[in-house]
Amino acid sequence: MEANYALSLGKIGVKKKNQMTKSAIIKTGFCVAYDWYLLRYSLPRVYEHSDIICLAIDKNRKSWAGQKYDFDDDAFFRFVEQIDTDKKIILYEDDFALPTLNSRQNCNRHRMLIAEKMGQGGWHIQVDADEYFLNFAGFVKHLKKLNPCPTGKEKPLNVSCPFIPLIKKSQNGYLYVNYGKKLSEMIPMATNCPDYQRARQNGHFNHYTNFYVIHETWSRGEEELLYKINNWGHASEELEEKQKRISYFNLWKALDEYNYQYLHNFHPAKPKIWPDLAYCEGKNIEEFLKNFSIPKFPLSNFQLFLKNNRNIARLKHLFTKLLG
Repeated sequence: MEANYALSLGKIGVKKKNQMTKSAIIKTGFCVAYDWYLLRYSLPRVYEHSDIICLAIDKNRKSWAGQKYDFDDDAFFRFVEQIDTDKKIILYEDDFALPTLNSRQNCNRHRMLIAEKMGQGGWHIQVDADEYFLNFAGFVKHLKKLNPCPTGKEKPLNVSCPFIPLIKKSQNGYLYVNYGKKLSEMIPMATNCPDYQRARQNGHFNHYTNFYVIHETWSRGEEELLYKINNWGHASEELEEKQKRISYFNLWKALDEYNYQYLHNFHPAKPKIWPDLAYCEGKNIEEFLKNFSIPKFPLSNFQLFLKNNRNIARLKHLFTKLLG
């Protein structure tokens, strides 16, 4: 499929792809699955400022938990052909749902194989289909300021972004996590050394940025959300128990734009990660993104400098161990 696609979009060929991989600095990968249609919102936001993009989908159309899903191949390939005007997309199909691994392990392996496909060196960025950068150009500029051309042999570094999760769509808008003056959940979005141990998390140093990402995580239809919580990487961790998944799903079903204000600390694994909810109008995700006001980042420039200093972080870690 990958080779056929390459030929149909301008005869890219293996040699050209190898050249693209070696010369690329900004390498953006996507784990593609049943919710590929959300790429219509996430992919255009990163396309212009990525040097190479890898869309990786299970060749058997199975989830990380090994469940088959419906997939409109024709619509997907038409979308890719339409958006890939600069011929920078590599389609990668493989077996990403090994029965000997659980959903989290398959997730990690999927991400590592994407990194291998794009080759060593450069900044490796991984974006899920339901994640929408609000300022990807600024994020890329920041990465190149940190290191204009990583070789892959530097000291490992993750670059993290604050996430705003969307929890539910109502008729006229969206419920999203409101962090107030607290720091949002920070997710490693880029790295100079791909090492995906728990999705994009690992033990490497995390450099914090203020480039927000909207995450349409729980904002799905009932049937799709139920499928997601039974098959995503987290299913083998915080939502491992079936009864817990059902209970949390029922709580979500009861939410609306009137009662959301009464729900606090409701993240399924670590409740305080999602402290409160807020509401923003938008009949679709594009309207929401236009109406959404980017929060003021809670850390000052000086606080961010301290947070991103390896030596200070090391001393803080030593003091914590001594006091603990």
